[in-house]
Amino acid sequence: MKAFSLRKVFFLTLFLIPLLAYSQNKQCRIPGNIRTLIVKQGSTALKSYPDILRNYSALKNLCISLLSFKEGRYKWDMLLVTHPKANRGAFWFLPHDNENSAFDAAVYAVQRYGGGFLSVVSGGRRYHEGQDPNRNFSSSTHKVASCRYQKQASPRYTKYIFSIINTYRAPGMPYLALHNNTNGGGVSILRSSKSVRSFLAHPREKVKHGRGLMDEDSLVYTAGRASSPSKRKLKALLRHGINVKYEHVSASNNDCSMSNYVVLGKGSNNYYNIETQHGDSRTQKRMIDILMEKIMR
Repeated sequence: MKAFSLRKVFFLTLFLIPLLAYSQNKQCRIPGNIRTLIVKQGSTALKSYPDILRNYSALKNLCISLLSFKEGRYKWDMLLVTHPKANRGAFWFLPHDNENSAFDAAVYAVQRYGGGFLSVVSGGRRYHEGQDPNRNFSSSTHKVASCRYQKQASPRYTKYIFSIINTYRAPGMPYLALHNNTNGGGVSILRSSKSVRSFLAHPREKVKHGRGLMDEDSLVYTAGRASSPSKRKLKALLRHGINVKYEHVSASNNDCSMSNYVVLGKGSNNYYNIETQHGDSRTQKRMIDILMEKIMR
């Protein structure tokens, strides 16, 4: 019995030493509320994931973990990336695994500004087993009636994600997200709806055929309970050439998106989602720079 126990201790030590060395060498301190969710750590161990392989050189200098948890019919896997020396700061959420430019831009953001990001893993697909990860935020134990894209109640999903966000999000820092969209798709700055208003930073004719910041697909989403956006926030974004979409959020039009949960569940309108067309990580990085250096300083 004693020999068996010693043998178990020996093999357990062999397993723990690499993890401890990884944590100590990179100063990758993982808080207890997150540590229990970790499946793997390190860029080498996670090299089979396309996002990791594509950014392998850059990620070797960052802290990276694969997290996993279950809720109802779904098993959720997510990549957590943080800066080893400055993990408190801007923290980004990336809900869609097919938005590669957003992932690349997030790596850039963490390298340059610290903080971190959390990215949903769903095999390179936008949806996770039929569920849109960005339409799955609610603390209710029942499916929310107004959330037609939500398949089941998601209090655990919501709790875990916002617990991670708030662990690394510095005080006063906005809730942040990164997305990519299709060319001239539904989120074009040239279109509005009953609850979403568009504010162009450039002449409409130039935006129709523009590129970079003038592309109709390059914009920042903001949200709040008020019928109109904060004039100060809106002017700051427009002045720096960033198109703005503002979503008027209420309980009746709640769609269980992150922006809606921030407004309704967190009581905050301090939210920015940077959108660019698929493949345009250059513009997305530029928008991150503007937001970090001009708007949020």
